[in-house]
Amino acid sequence: MIEWVEGFLKKHKRHQAFDDAWKEIPPYPGFSVPKKAYREITQCQGNEMRNVGRCISAVLTSALRNLDSSQYQDFKRALKCVRALVDFTLMAQYRSHTLDTLSYMESYLQTFHRTKDSFLEFGTSKATRAQANRQDRELRELIADQRAKEVHYRTVANRRRLADQARVERSDRRADLIRRENHFNFIKMHYLTHFASHVQRFGSISMYLTEIGELAHKDQIKDGYRRSNKNEAARQILSNYGRQHVLGIRLQTIEALSKVEGVIVVEDSGMGMPTVSSRSTPHRVLKGRMKNTNFCKAK
Repeated sequence: MIEWVEGFLKKHKRHQAFDDAWKEIPPYPGFSVPKKAYREITQCQGNEMRNVGRCISAVLTSALRNLDSSQYQDFKRALKCVRALVDFTLMAQYRSHTLDTLSYMESYLQTFHRTKDSFLEFGTSKATRAQANRQDRELRELIADQRAKEVHYRTVANRRRLADQARVERSDRRADLIRRENHFNFIKMHYLTHFASHVQRFGSISMYLTEIGELAHKDQIKDGYRRSNKNEAARQILSNYGRQHVLGIRLQTIEALSKVEGVIVVEDSGMGMPTVSSRSTPHRVLKGRMKNTNFCKAK
């Protein structure tokens, strides 16, 4: 959707208005205020994408003000499409649903499907773009050959007029090809139609969120890979994470035992003999490096 909106704004020359409205968003509890223009953002994380979903409808409405009569229908249809998809997304985040909320979501989805053709020309795939470039190149070469044969029989004004006509023809053919080849028949668009039935069968979909697993990549995979020698890295990652897991469990056990009456924690005093200590051991369970941690050592 964001790429579609960007293409729509570029076509109607509303990028600057969108950026101005984007930077003027006021602070609100639970909302992270953007610090720079939207076009300056190179990558969005999960929280940033949720923030975009909360405010994009209002920002787009502000950017599409002061329209003329020829733009009214296009702008109205685009805003209706974006608003329907945003409403569907926000309601999908509910922790519990009723038949009423599911019916609202179905109506939002139907509205989105009725108006999504406003962005059809901006959802061009790589294959369609390559086909359009190939067609444009062949047409340009054909026109150049025809003009080379007739160059001696035409005036400068005629050649300029023919060049303008050829440019318009190439643009029209490219637009026709893109409209003919573009579609919304991809898997993510199809998934939305199953949301209501899945909620009725399995409950709220938020419990199946994949963000938790993605966040675990940093501690469980990325940190372990950095500590490895990059040779058979998978084995070293598993060994590193297993070692951290075992040490984390050990630290939890020591802390639990230190709270039980009559049980003491032993630490190395540097004399080769354990001493009694009531100080609990600081720890980070299953997290990266373990700092300032004292273990029992045998000298």
